[in-house]
Amino acid sequence: MNNYTSNSSLLVVGPPRSGFTLLLSVLSILYRDRGNAKPSAQAIADPYIAIAGEYLDAAIRDWFCSQVGEDRLFYNKEFSILVGGPKWVSAGDTETICIRKYLGIKGAGDFTFLLYLPRWVMAFDEIIHSHSHPARWPAMPDYAGFRKFASIRNPIDIIHSSVFSINALASEYIQRELKLDEHQIRRELALNKLTNPEFISGLIVFLKNYLDEFIPAIGQYDYLMRWEDLIQEPVAEIRRIAQAAGEPVSAEYAARVWSELDHRNLTRYHRHSFRRGLLNDWQFNITNTHLKLFEDAGFGAYLERFDYDPIAFFDESNCTSDQILIEEHIRRGEPYIENLDDDLITFAFNKTNFTPSPRFQFKHYPRQGAIEIEKSTLRDEALATGFMSRMATVSETVYRYLTALRFAAIAAAEGDESLLRELRIRYKDIFSEWLGDRAEIMFSALMQPSSLTAPPRLVGSKSGYNIVSFGGIHYAVPQSLGPMDLSQLDISSLPAGILAGRSHDEALQAIEMVSKQ
Repeated sequence: MNNYTSNSSLLVVGPPRSGFTLLLSVLSILYRDRGNAKPSAQAIADPYIAIAGEYLDAAIRDWFCSQVGEDRLFYNKEFSILVGGPKWVSAGDTETICIRKYLGIKGAGDFTFLLYLPRWVMAFDEIIHSHSHPARWPAMPDYAGFRKFASIRNPIDIIHSSVFSINALASEYIQRELKLDEHQIRRELALNKLTNPEFISGLIVFLKNYLDEFIPAIGQYDYLMRWEDLIQEPVAEIRRIAQAAGEPVSAEYAARVWSELDHRNLTRYHRHSFRRGLLNDWQFNITNTHLKLFEDAGFGAYLERFDYDPIAFFDESNCTSDQILIEEHIRRGEPYIENLDDDLITFAFNKTNFTPSPRFQFKHYPRQGAIEIEKSTLRDEALATGFMSRMATVSETVYRYLTALRFAAIAAAEGDESLLRELRIRYKDIFSEWLGDRAEIMFSALMQPSSLTAPPRLVGSKSGYNIVSFGGIHYAVPQSLGPMDLSQLDISSLPAGILAGRSHDEALQAIEMVSKQ
């Protein structure tokens, strides 16, 4: 915690829709299966960080529910996690990170807001990762010893995937309000965006800015994964990623990793994360109008730099029905809006990977405390100013709490729990303002010795065994033994039949050896 490292010492950076989440997931599985445990101070701090997230979330939801009613508030649980959302190091203060979150009100608009937190809390996630500032991360001394990974994809396909993706806010709205088929909604939202060239230009400018910063810094990354390589040759590419991470793996193991990830939603609460994974799928929806925008923005140089085919305009006599439909709307200057309501269009708008032209008007509310409204379309300004007024104090409380927690957790890891006890006593009352009785319950639970260790996690199964990771060891527990909580057992004298290994692979090998006997 003193130098922001974790046992994984991995850093992953990539633009949205570039294979970033897949790369991060591959590395996370490697981290999981080699049995890595977080440093003691971070493991102690993590449940306290989670409580701060509950406190902040309760204050946000209480404000909007009191103003507009719970049924009109849309705020995906992905953002309820304190570090949930895209994150980057603050330009003005490298000890602080910015985390972007996204909230909407039915019939009233939406906004993105930034939460400012001490940078050390990024280690709440097992691997440090960001969508932003690819040149800034490798230049920071604290990450000099990290193995650094980046992701890339055909830039045209990144834009195509962006328009077909459904963000967490729109996903929440679809789950609660709409009964339409997901594929129909996804297609019609994409048509709405593709028929608006000025919107596509905003996506292009954002990606261009990222690539212009990234290309000069490529040499500072240990490995660059191309999304297409992972899709076409997943086993070979996963083995290359593992090699770069210092964890060589077999082809059999790599295939097992891919079976966990292939065409699956890799998020917790975002039910519509796009994982179609088809090569050159963009050629059925992107039109010559879009290709001209790419050409004018200089994307030919990016395609050449990353070894993709050059821009080639389509023969319009062979265009798909959607391409014809898109071009017709573009010629008329009328974005496609059939079957789409205003709230869905508003919530699905790409505010986070989009550089707006002057025509796209967003309201900005400067930072107060540790919060800032970045881009707002709220029509009732009182909702925004009221949010800022309440959350300025709440967010500043969270920032102070986390600053104190860092030193308390380090001291506790060295055997002195006095600072941690003082923090529990002080913030139990402060957090009860929005958590009520839950504050005392959550802080009291942390007084148990077992709370200082991550709970057992089910990480796989094979041949009648459950594989459970706990305390840096992978246990193969016969399913015939029934439900079992390893944290409540004496690890030095486990029931007969339970096997153990230092990694997921070793546990599997132990199962195979027993099966052969």
